[in-house]
Amino acid sequence: MEFLNYISEYKGILFEVLKAAIIAIAAILIYILVTRKKEGNSKVRKQAYTDELTGKGNRYLFYSDLDRLIAQERNMAVCFMDLDGFKQINDALGHDVGDEVLKAMSVKFDEALPNNAKAYRLGGDEFAVIIDQVNSKEEVILVLENLKTIMNKPVEIDTNTISIEYSLGVVLTIDEKYSRKELVNYADNAMYYIKEHGGNDYYFHNDSLKAKLDNNIKMEKDLMKAFENNEFGISLQPRINVKDTSRIGFEALLTWNHPVLGNLDAAYFINQAETMGLTIKLDVYVLKAVCEKIMDFKAKGFENVQMSVNISNKNAFKKEFVDTICTIITSYDLPVNSLQIEMTGNLETNRLETYKIMFERLKQIGVDIIINNLEIKQESLELLKELPIDEIKISSSILSSDLINDKVFLDIINLCKDLGYKVIVGKISDDRKMIKAITDNADKLQGDFLFKKMEESLAEELLNNYGAYRLRIDDIIVNTKKII
Repeated sequence: MEFLNYISEYKGILFEVLKAAIIAIAAILIYILVTRKKEGNSKVRKQAYTDELTGKGNRYLFYSDLDRLIAQERNMAVCFMDLDGFKQINDALGHDVGDEVLKAMSVKFDEALPNNAKAYRLGGDEFAVIIDQVNSKEEVILVLENLKTIMNKPVEIDTNTISIEYSLGVVLTIDEKYSRKELVNYADNAMYYIKEHGGNDYYFHNDSLKAKLDNNIKMEKDLMKAFENNEFGISLQPRINVKDTSRIGFEALLTWNHPVLGNLDAAYFINQAETMGLTIKLDVYVLKAVCEKIMDFKAKGFENVQMSVNISNKNAFKKEFVDTICTIITSYDLPVNSLQIEMTGNLETNRLETYKIMFERLKQIGVDIIINNLEIKQESLELLKELPIDEIKISSSILSSDLINDKVFLDIINLCKDLGYKVIVGKISDDRKMIKAITDNADKLQGDFLFKKMEESLAEELLNNYGAYRLRIDDIIVNTKKII
């Protein structure tokens, strides 16, 4: 009874105590839930902004940090880095070793970079570094020289000792204010500049590179208009057939009649076109132009003419492209063996089966195949022997007064002959190279010393007067062979 009276007397106090306890427990539970949610959100955020392989910030964090520092108008250096030869490491040693190389990069950054610098992996073998709160270019150079020292130390992965080389482009915001797009473009442009000039070093963006980048941006716009305005054309460079001078050949070369800059060779714009993904469109354009020119020559009685058209070897991997060019070729009633497809650049030896499929399809419709391998190595020829190739084009530029180079030149021609290929020698620039090519048993000759590239109308004039030219050519060949 006393207990009940006690409860009755203090029930108000007990109720308040119980209510306070419930509130406290609820607060603790809410705190735990909120903390766990924050930790979860933090973990999710960290995962979203972290490269899983290296543990460095990823592309999203790089852009986020860059935008924040730009808004704060911070003096900084933005660096883009690309590993030189990383693909070869992957191909030779496997992707697992490649992953270990990328992890080693993270360790090198930790070792080399000061507290005010941060590294990011943008993807693949591409990295970025932001050096914050810098006061001078010299300060940045000290950081990059230290990074270079660390990068020059080989890494041990399994039983492999691997040297990691790189190209790094830098842009400073000390005296200039740039947008994010400008910083990215300028750093990337500086990186590719040093890569094209030997690599394994760094290079600072400057006004001349800015002018080049601005020019590239304008060229992109001009290239898009060039198709609409029908500004592309072809020029033709004659190719002399040493074994049968009655038959002359032409290599068709893409040109661009720019409205301001005038007539431009493909070398001036082809890299930009490739970056824009226009090479297929350009290859198709030139192929159609050549087929029409062959038919035009045929209609005018010049049937004993052979023409070659260059095709980017990267397009050979695309079945739709191969289907397209085969359809184009078969739509014309071309004379037998009047068309040759010339593959530009070195073939990728790990994809020979793909080339074989394309070449066999072209051979079935009467097209000859030329490999334009201007810097060919003897060992690579053996890899090509399974392909249905007709001719190999090599450059006479390797010839000099050095007799060793003369021997290499002869050995390459002999090896081509042993494998059943005809040999075109290009870039004939003087009489010595012409005589050397003839005496070493080349089948065809091409170069400015013989004939410069010419407009289509001049090519027709050459064909009209080819009888006189042929007599002179025959005399040169006969007199040269007498020297042997």
